[in-house]
Amino acid sequence: MHQKRLILFLSVLLTLTSCGGEIPSSKEEHVTHVFGEWQRDEQSHYRTCSICGYVEEGSHDDSVCDICASFKILSLGFLEGGDSAHSHFAKEANSWFKEKSKEYGFIYDFSTDFSLLNEETLSHYQVVMFLNNLPYEQSQRQAFENYMRKGGSFMGYHVSAFTTEASSWSWYHDEFLGSGNFRSNTWNPTKETLRVETHDHFATRYLPDTFVSSHNEWYSWEGDLRKNEDIEILLSLDQNTFPVGDREGEIWYEGDYPVAWANKKYNMIYLNMGHNLQSYNDFEKISYTFSSPEECDFILDGTLGLAELSKIH
Repeated sequence: MHQKRLILFLSVLLTLTSCGGEIPSSKEEHVTHVFGEWQRDEQSHYRTCSICGYVEEGSHDDSVCDICASFKILSLGFLEGGDSAHSHFAKEANSWFKEKSKEYGFIYDFSTDFSLLNEETLSHYQVVMFLNNLPYEQSQRQAFENYMRKGGSFMGYHVSAFTTEASSWSWYHDEFLGSGNFRSNTWNPTKETLRVETHDHFATRYLPDTFVSSHNEWYSWEGDLRKNEDIEILLSLDQNTFPVGDREGEIWYEGDYPVAWANKKYNMIYLNMGHNLQSYNDFEKISYTFSSPEECDFILDGTLGLAELSKIH
């Protein structure tokens, strides 16, 4: 699994850092540096141009720096207030992505400031993530839509799709996500068997046919994702393992429930996961979204694949 993912990562790195063009035949013709791989020792972090010997320095700690990063993620959400299970998920995601960023050589920037959804800032990021919220200012929404139409990539989680007023941002909820209004949810958050709907997508290519998720509160939608020709469903609740949920009145005993999908017109993935099991009396955290190995593989492979597809350079 690691070797296959490394191949995908190297493809991302080549796409985003290749100098391109023909290699000059002499120093006189040399216009663009053709750098070798980054090197690191106890005192320096550098790469060398194979033509002229110019040395470019990078970050001097163990973090990934702007000039050597394979790609950059802008992640948005809240850490305080709202549903504490949603803020806990954001904190957990931040820790997990920071660790993966060192391993796979990308930059992960988190902010609670949705005003960063502007043309200038977005031009520096290959992937945008909404962890537990979405923009409400019209200028921010328009900047995000423009970014996606230009070929940017997006991964959204759980409540970032929630709405009971889809018409207030129809492009996002109806066209982009395809889910429309929220319909219902299960309770309490439970682990469930998920069925992989396709192995042809980069996020699911190496997953088994079914796997057990982490705990989650599962959503259903008014938008019929199965009938939407633009939507490619990636994961769904396995109908052979119902019921879903464990509190009377909020249990699903049957039905078709997609929980992760892509829109073929955009570089995007939405997944329903992002609500941990916790006590609402003392807010003790009982579960972790990133505790399911297969779910982690889905998120990581999805992220690397989206970065490779991004047209923001």
